Amino acid sequence: MANPHPEARQEIELIKRCQKGDREAFGSLAETYRRPIFSLVFHLVHRRDEVEDIVQEIFIKAFVAIRGYNFQSSFRTWLSRIAINHCYDYLRRNRVSRITYFWQMGEESERRIESGGEGRKPGPHGHEDQLALADLVDKLLARAPVEDRIILTLKELEDRSVEEIAGISGLKPSTVKVRLHRARKRMLKDYKKWRRGG
Repeated sequence: MANPHPEARQEIELIKRCQKGDREAFGSLAETYRRPIFSLVFHLVHRRDEVEDIVQEIFIKAFVAIRGYNFQSSFRTWLSRIAINHCYDYLRRNRVSRITYFWQMGEESERRIESGGEGRKPGPHGHEDQLALADLVDKLLARAPVEDRIILTLKELEDRSVEEIAGISGLKPSTVKVRLHRARKRMLKDYKKWRRGG
């Protein structure tokens, strides 16, 4: 079996040091993963003023729990699982009415969301189309139930694979696919209901 890349070996060494209580080593890990965790939390919470505090809480939880990390999943997956669980608890406690400016969505955007973005082809503006779709999905997610928001955020905004989502959530890949399908249908139904004035 091939040796891990130098970056992977360095990460393993940092984790082992953290498991012995080395705060400086954990600081290095936190620096590496801060941006992706910040992005994940922001997509889930939609409250810019609170994201920084939530991210801090997640890293504190990770530091406390790191002795239990067993290297069976990637560190990114393990840390994402902590982040998702923490955000889930936060969202359940702080359910707030959500964004309602879906008038910006045309029929094409509605079809894209209904299909879950599968088979996306960049339009004439390529990257701009992808950003616009991500923005529309983000607005819809802001109204979605917590469970739907988490699984759709991981897939549509974080671009995680079904296998990665399964690793983070502890679900089987087939269950993730079913939940994604149902969550997309509920999100589209919510959009259509809003369009009708409901």
